[in-house]
Amino acid sequence: MTDAQPTSPEGLLSSSDFFFTTRIVDTATALSKSVHVASDITAIHKKLEHRHIGLWMIDLDTAESILSEVADLTANYPDLQVIAFGSHVEVARLKKARQAGCHLVVPRSKMTTDLVEYLQKYLNG
Repeated sequence: MTDAQPTSPEGLLSSSDFFFTTRIVDTATALSKSVHVASDITAIHKKLEHRHIGLWMIDLDTAESILSEVADLTANYPDLQVIAFGSHVEVARLKKARQAGCHLVVPRSKMTTDLVEYLQKYLNG
C-alpha cells in the first residue's frame, strides 16, 4: 500500500452518533467517495495533515466542543469547507457554529436531505 494522496478530496466527519455516522459514510461509499471519522482534535489535525480533506462535517449534537478550532483550521487549510449541522430547535448552537466560521450551518434534516449534493459538490477533484 502506498501513501499517495487520492486525486479527489476526501471528507471528514466529527460525530459520535453511530446511526448518523453510518448513514454519511455509507452514502459516501455508494458515491465512490471517502469520508473519515474523527471527533477529537488530535485525530482531526492528523487527518488534515496526512489526507486531502475537502469537506469537514461537524455534528453539533455530539461534537460542538471542536467549533473553537474551525477558524484556525480553515485559515491553515483554505480549501477546506466546513458544514455544521444540528437540531433545528437549537438556534443558539447553530448561531455559534456560524460565528465560529463554518461555511454552511444547516438543520440535521437538511443535512440528511442534501447529503448527496454536499458530498458530490465538495468531494470532487
